[in-house]
Amino acid sequence: MRNWQDFEFLNLVQLPLFLFSATFYPLSVYPHWLQIVVRCTPLYNAISLIRALMLGALSPYQLVNAGYLVVFGAIGLTIARRRIGKLLLK
Repeated sequence: MRNWQDFEFLNLVQLPLFLFSATFYPLSVYPHWLQIVVRCTPLYNAISLIRALMLGALSPYQLVNAGYLVVFGAIGLTIARRRIGKLLLK
């Protein structure tokens, strides 16, 4: 983010992620092509993992969700570390 006005772009990304993360409606409601897109979002994987933990319906697929979130977290930390490093070296 270069300035405070760039936070508007976060809302542009967060709102569709929140609406299509299968929080309010089951994944089966969406068309097949959108189901594939939704399954690739980190928020869907987090909600699926939390829902399984809360309902006690754990399966090996939950390890896939957890691994997916760990990989995305590592990628985010790497990007943040590089950007902060560049800003501090200026």
